Amino acid sequence: MSTATATARFTRDEIEEAVSAGFEMAADESGVSVDNSDFRRTRALVRSILDQVDMASGPSAPGEPTYTREQVEKALNTATDAGPKAADDIDNFAVNATLTLLDNPDAAFGDIVEECYGEDADVVAGWLADAA
Repeated sequence: MSTATATARFTRDEIEEAVSAGFEMAADESGVSVDNSDFRRTRALVRSILDQVDMASGPSAPGEPTYTREQVEKALNTATDAGPKAADDIDNFAVNATLTLLDNPDAAFGDIVEECYGEDADVVAGWLADAA
């Protein structure tokens, strides 16, 4: 459950920070490299999808473009699902972590697990390690 308001908008920098932190947390907890090909591809696709959102929006208002949480969530899910293999627990955690960190940049692993999974942090850490 997100604590963000429906009107919250995020800059590209805020999104990049959340994506980096979310994917790093998924990598740390699963024991895979944050530089693995799946993560690199997903992150590149997220950027590409946000670029498409910009182009579809037409001329932007002065200042930096911003994106709704819904746009970011759609970009993350589309990018994750576009891979050559089905998304696994690590990919899904990376998406959930990114979205939670977008709303709450100070969230820790336990906070994300509590908000998104309703499980004990050790249980989710086990899922991530098993998926690696």
